[in-house]
Amino acid sequence: MAKRLTVEDRKSTRDNQQADIFQPIAQHGDFAELCAALYERELNQLAHADDLPVAALQRRLASLPFYIQRAAHGCLRAADDSPLSLDVQNASWQGKQATQCPDASGTVKAQHDWFAKHSALGLVVPVRYYTPELKTIFLDSIDRVDSKHNRIHLNYRGWFTFSGEGETTTEQLLKPNKRIMTAACCGHQWNHKGRINPRTLTLRELLLVATLDWKKFQAALSIAR
Repeated sequence: MAKRLTVEDRKSTRDNQQADIFQPIAQHGDFAELCAALYERELNQLAHADDLPVAALQRRLASLPFYIQRAAHGCLRAADDSPLSLDVQNASWQGKQATQCPDASGTVKAQHDWFAKHSALGLVVPVRYYTPELKTIFLDSIDRVDSKHNRIHLNYRGWFTFSGEGETTTEQLLKPNKRIMTAACCGHQWNHKGRINPRTLTLRELLLVATLDWKKFQAALSIAR
């Protein structure tokens, strides 16, 4: 015999159904806001790219819908597991900024051993950029691993040793941790006086943020569609 529902049971069921109905609407609204913010940002950058050939501009414009929608989906998915807050109106990540730019943690040997063990294609890693005028941390991804010479090649910033040395004196590969990756994802910046306004992450960096595994940083996650 079926159990008879009480007034409280019926009210609880009705409330749950209403929540299920309105949840996709809220998600769709966040997705739309993210896409709008990203379109505005990318189109503004392209409008000021004076040295971009017409053919390259056309290719960029044609690919924008795919990458913007993928970034928006990725941001919303990542927001469920990220310790950071997602600002959908500005398409940015928000987190507490340290008083100084994070530096390498642990010993040089510990970093070398970590990259020797975990370096893999697609892994997202932080690169510290520092000059007397500016310090910040960029995100990049590994596209080649040269275990024989203890080094990795990053998609945008070139070669780095497992210990962190790059091709220039202004960049240093860092072993990822929560403090360093928070700074990178939020675009935190510093000058000789201290904290300054954060920079805007590129569309490429936002896509990389969406693949982070905040528990270990040892593998790149796929972006759900």
